Amino acid sequence: RQEIERTLVYAMGIFMTAVTMVVPTRAPMVLGIKKGDAAATARMMGMMSSCAAALELFLNPLFGRLSDKYGRKPFMLLAPSVNAFLHTLVALFPTRLPVTFVDRMISGAMIFCFASPVNAALTDVYGTGEQLTQKLSRAQKFFGLGCAVGPLIGAKLGGARSFLVSSLVFTATISWVLSKLPETLTDERRKEFDITACSPVRFLKLFRERTRATLTATIGLQSFGDYVNIYDINFLYLKTIFGYGQEQVGNFATAVGVTQLINGDIMKRMTARLGRKGSTALANAFWAAAMVTLGASRKAWQIGVALSLMAFGHQRAVPVSGYLQHHGQVGAKMGAAEIEAAKANFTAVLKVVVPLLYGNMFAWATSRGRNIPGAPYYFIAFLTMFSHLTFTSIDPDAAPQSD
Repeated sequence: RQEIERTLVYAMGIFMTAVTMVVPTRAPMVLGIKKGDAAATARMMGMMSSCAAALELFLNPLFGRLSDKYGRKPFMLLAPSVNAFLHTLVALFPTRLPVTFVDRMISGAMIFCFASPVNAALTDVYGTGEQLTQKLSRAQKFFGLGCAVGPLIGAKLGGARSFLVSSLVFTATISWVLSKLPETLTDERRKEFDITACSPVRFLKLFRERTRATLTATIGLQSFGDYVNIYDINFLYLKTIFGYGQEQVGNFATAVGVTQLINGDIMKRMTARLGRKGSTALANAFWAAAMVTLGASRKAWQIGVALSLMAFGHQRAVPVSGYLQHHGQVGAKMGAAEIEAAKANFTAVLKVVVPLLYGNMFAWATSRGRNIPGAPYYFIAFLTMFSHLTFTSIDPDAAPQSD
């Protein structure tokens, strides 16, 4: 089991290195295409992210059900294969906005098409108890490692070269999974494929019972602050307030990745000492504080404080996800990948709106004499605390109930 876990978390790290390698370079490329118009760039980046989320609505339930039938490994190979091809196209045509748009839309959707089978594979191996929370935290630790290393490399390479090298790292992910990972889904746990279960609103099944509905809503509210939802707006915020360029934004993204890496160990210790409910409370509080601090930052040391607070909050949804797996499998008789896909689909619905919301919120807050560039971060802090109020309205340790 340890060897499989090691293979899975390393795969997550390699894959996210490739994904985040273009984080500090994509927005400057779009900014150049838009001739330096930050507000137009914010709206365009929001549109790209929203389209990626819309695509997820169809891919997540389809791949989730197929994964419960045919296994986790094929879908861990599909995502890096698609991304390697698309990033190569951007490297060849770096000034073509349609190429960049299609790449951002599809490759953004592929992040969760990779992460969901990784989480499902860990569930196959470790079940749905306290141990799963610790293993998911370790996977998130390597997620953070990739988020630290990728932007550092990408900022040094710049532009089209970052996309080309990213495609090579995606190829390395394919090689690693092919050579090292056995299939984790046993024959007796396979579920027959049902096309009717692949609806984009399949996540509604999670809302048929109060505890599952509350856990799902909690994860949805927490997701407004997920790094993948805010890294585009981070560039515009840092450029507007601090005048940061590609390399400085890359360094910031690397620092965020380091905080994700640190949070893997912190969350593991908090969960062991405080339990899942206590660790969720602390993580939510720290993340809200980090967002307020970042939004109010006007000096570099304040960014440092915000980053320090982030180190305690990245994995605030991991214990909640562990509870949801338990209630979904026992109460609703859903497969592990089906639950992951439904959860990802719900957050994808929100992500259709979130990037556009943040882009337009930033544009509004920095135009016509207004000077509130931190508005998106203040909004995230509010929703994070509201998510905790939602979470505390139920007892997730109670016995799972059927529909």
